[in-house]
Amino acid sequence: MHQRLHDATPMIAVFIYLLLGFTQGFWVIGLLVFLLIPLSHALFADNWTLTIKKLVPFIALAVFLVLTLQYNMAHPGWLVFLLIPIVNTLFFPDNENASDR
Repeated sequence: MHQRLHDATPMIAVFIYLLLGFTQGFWVIGLLVFLLIPLSHALFADNWTLTIKKLVPFIALAVFLVLTLQYNMAHPGWLVFLLIPIVNTLFFPDNENASDR
């Protein structure tokens, strides 16, 4: 059940964001809904250890929110999210799946 909820979290976040945007006009502040995605990964993980790899999405989202809310730069700011897979691939390779290839 936890895996299904974790897998559905991005679609749930998009739905809530669009609902908040279209019904209440909370487009900018509604971006906080996307914190649900990395938060669900941290909450539904088997172990509760806090690692740098788990913090990368939060850091990227925090940088994006600062760029959006403080400097009104949402359009180029979304590029920060491309750093999540890049940083995780370069600095935290998944060695257990490498043997399956």
